[in-house]
Amino acid sequence: MKDLSYAIVTPSFRLDLERCTLLVESVSRWVAPGVRHYLVIDRRDVPMFKPMLRPGTELIVVEEIIPNWLMRIPGFRRFWFSLRTRPVKNWILQQIVKLSVPAAVSEDVLLYADSDMFFIAPFDPRGLERDGKVPLLFETGQRGLIPSNDYWQAVASRLLGLPVESESDVNYVGNVIWWRRDNALAALQRVQEMSGKGWQRAIAPLPGFSEYILYGVFCHRLLGTASGHWYDDRNRTLSYWGTTPLDLKGLEEFKATRTAHDHSVMISAKSKTSIEDIRKVFG
Repeated sequence: MKDLSYAIVTPSFRLDLERCTLLVESVSRWVAPGVRHYLVIDRRDVPMFKPMLRPGTELIVVEEIIPNWLMRIPGFRRFWFSLRTRPVKNWILQQIVKLSVPAAVSEDVLLYADSDMFFIAPFDPRGLERDGKVPLLFETGQRGLIPSNDYWQAVASRLLGLPVESESDVNYVGNVIWWRRDNALAALQRVQEMSGKGWQRAIAPLPGFSEYILYGVFCHRLLGTASGHWYDDRNRTLSYWGTTPLDLKGLEEFKATRTAHDHSVMISAKSKTSIEDIRKVFG
């Protein structure tokens, strides 16, 4: 059994520069050597992110990994222009970008970590391997608890040519999401076969979609025990999804809820919590 290679993948942009800087610093401090960190950045933002590069940290330019028929139009913030579909929502474009990364890198396992999270404890992904299998977030008991989950699952099922389940009990969406590169590429190949078109064209016009659910459904319902994953029902990131800022007291109270298995923290960028305060509380 060969040793698996690992990389962290972080899509980011100029408004999250400070948060991404904190993440990069935390990766250098806490993540085991040999785990590469890719920052996936729009071409226009490259000069802003270059100063944070260090050994093991690399930039991937968005425009170099997505099809050339997708393009940004100056002055339009919510959409990208498409020569082959209707205009593509930013949210959908971000997911196309994540799905494009596996074809651009060579590591066996990709850990997707958004730029509003950071590590707070030693983390070696090899420590979570089980007989060569790596975690797949698989939270059960979720029926009716997550808005849009059933819709996203239905979209993923149709893309993969699977029967649509009326309700789903499973959640695959969280922080630090593990993908095996070969599974991700196989999932996209399946989308192409089922749709009769390039996977980007199949996904670009969708009004709603979740890349993590597409991957999870593919591994769970199609690959099963051959996925190279073990089902992990524990989200190992202490997460704040709120949209109001946490002050120092709020951050201390939030920190106090950390459990022993939490190796990282996510404080939603939408909350606009001060990075300076986050540093004061979490170091």
